[in-house]
Amino acid sequence: MITAAIALLIGIQGSQQASGDQAKLSPSQILSKMFAHYAEAKSAVGTIKMTQTAVNTSVHITTDLQFERPSLIFLRQVRDGSLPHQWYLTSDGKEFSYDHPSNRDPGLYGKRRMVEYVTQHSQSLTVSDFLNAATYSLGDMNPMIISAIGSKEALKKLIGQWATLNYEGRITVDGQIAQRIVGQYRETSIGPIAGQFEADISETGDFMKYVLRQRMMFPKLDKEAIEVTTTWESSLKVDATTDKALYKVVQ
Repeated sequence: MITAAIALLIGIQGSQQASGDQAKLSPSQILSKMFAHYAEAKSAVGTIKMTQTAVNTSVHITTDLQFERPSLIFLRQVRDGSLPHQWYLTSDGKEFSYDHPSNRDPGLYGKRRMVEYVTQHSQSLTVSDFLNAATYSLGDMNPMIISAIGSKEALKKLIGQWATLNYEGRITVDGQIAQRIVGQYRETSIGPIAGQFEADISETGDFMKYVLRQRMMFPKLDKEAIEVTTTWESSLKVDATTDKALYKVVQ
């Protein structure tokens, strides 16, 4: 996984820019270090908070995540506001469960749980496989989750969304030194530019903050494009002690 992540980043090194004393810091090297940081982790525990704001209205989704490789995970997402909801992705090492995917039968989304065996056809699935299964089942498939436990394909898709990479320098985030990378965002690796992003990564490789700014059309609200800002803040720490009691299959 580490080698794969670094190899994927080679393809976007040509889009990076730096100047002066920042020239020694390559955005792709910073991102490679981050992916390796998570790929080498045996476990992780933390919370990811998402805030999406448009037209003076905000929605929040809080993700509580802990996992132990290869096949233990507890992921709970809670959305507040006028349409509150909860999503779960769980595994006890023998079975894993997730919400009915929205792309199969939208009428069942959020109303039915899928339960599968961890070992299928003599092959043991991992937390990355569970996340793949739940791609269309979670309320917020965010870049922190993908960076921490995403499969090679999920990482490739995430990287493909960063059309350009620029190293902006060191900043302070919640009292910690972080390195900021900014650039242009696109929905897919071959799609048009659809916004701008900034990513804050600690010097040890923690993905601390990600901000995505886009202008989107909502015909029912306004004839003009509306600016939508989505911010994710993560406290996820690798190789932390997890709560064993949470590793149970939520039916």
